[in-house]
Amino acid sequence: MIDINEKWPEILDFLKTEYEIQEVAFQTFILPLKVHSFDDKNITLVFTGGSGIGGLSYVNKRYYDFIVLAISIITGEEYNVNIYLPGNVEKFYANTENDSSENLADIELEQRIKDANLDKRFTFESFVVGNNAVAQATSLAVADSPGEAYNPLFIYGGVGLGKTHLMQSIGNFILNNNPTAKVLYTTTESFTNEVIDLLGRQKTNQDDIIEFRKKYRNVDVLLIDDIQFISKKDRTQEEIFNTINELLLKHKQIVFTSDRKPEEIEDIADRLTSRFQQGLTVDILNPDYETRMAILKKYANTKGVKVTDDMEDPENVKIIEALDYIATNFVSNVRELEGSLNNVIAFSKISNKPISKEFAIETLKVDNTDKKITCESIIDTVAEHFQISVADICSQKRSSEISFPRQICMYLCRIYTDEKLETIGNYLNKKNHATISYGYNEIKKAIETDASIKATIDVLKKKIDPN
Repeated sequence: MIDINEKWPEILDFLKTEYEIQEVAFQTFILPLKVHSFDDKNITLVFTGGSGIGGLSYVNKRYYDFIVLAISIITGEEYNVNIYLPGNVEKFYANTENDSSENLADIELEQRIKDANLDKRFTFESFVVGNNAVAQATSLAVADSPGEAYNPLFIYGGVGLGKTHLMQSIGNFILNNNPTAKVLYTTTESFTNEVIDLLGRQKTNQDDIIEFRKKYRNVDVLLIDDIQFISKKDRTQEEIFNTINELLLKHKQIVFTSDRKPEEIEDIADRLTSRFQQGLTVDILNPDYETRMAILKKYANTKGVKVTDDMEDPENVKIIEALDYIATNFVSNVRELEGSLNNVIAFSKISNKPISKEFAIETLKVDNTDKKITCESIIDTVAEHFQISVADICSQKRSSEISFPRQICMYLCRIYTDEKLETIGNYLNKKNHATISYGYNEIKKAIETDASIKATIDVLKKKIDPN
């Protein structure tokens, strides 16, 4: 009989490399799997991760088939694989009947989610990872060990890319796995409005200030969305800074989202920037084509439009062609993708016509025709094409990986918009308009001498203006 314990390190290594599991996810969910016992037909594993049954459930949904397949490949034998929590307390995929106590627990969880200002639909399972594996794996690590891994976590990226989804997934994961955890989600706007309300009263009771601070400082996890809006708000910055300090001293987890990196948020105190950078900063990229298609397929299924990989089914092929049209022509963010598909599905039901590429073109033609090309949309498109963030393009970085796409933005902004050089410079965070003129001329000359650059520009032009 094969000694599974001897083969286990090899199995884990195979899992990590063959299925390209990110280091953070590997450390959080795969490495805690230990061999409990085995015979010639069965292998029993235990999950020793700190997230308990929730983490084990995630392993089941995400990695169980990979684990079984890896064991089979490395050992050359097929096994029944069972995974338990330590002490065989609970089997993660066991069928359990809902009794009254479980129903009560569900009701209590629903209330805790509402009290935390979270949306229960935002989970790691519903997040389409695609080219944002690092951001997702890092968020999972924070959810698994709040206050220990990456504190604070700072997630940045453009509008509609999934920052809020990931942030709220952290909160929902923690609440689902820790019945005593106190989680609170807020937007910077809401936080600021509370500060303004306190300051605006003719007579602010000291008890009101104490209650306000308790609300944000007596939590285990604080999630603050769109932190860039604290720019120029001195009193809000002071409250945020003191809140951060107190929570970090207590080893409580903080997560921020922003549309730009900490150092690129203007008009905030240096000490705040330093706090934001104290933990880990990760970016969310514009979804690439494969990710856009995965998002559309998942969203279509949630809307009752069944999409499969069966290319022999003519109706299914028509739907996939429609999704391909949307994924090719709507590239800015996830919201735009889902909104476009929503329109197609809605008009399909209203008109009682099947979804196809032709139907999608007809339905969305007004959106495509009237869609104004702006510097902002051009920068988004170039960032997506080169798989870098908008924040990087608009930064002061001078590496060729960033400066070349930046110059392409300068060139395309000049030929597609009527904006002045100074305005284009503002979009790209360049104060000297001569820089814009130089970048434009560099790309113009390169197109005439380098066929590959010309081809790249042609592709980008097609993405910017499909018509």
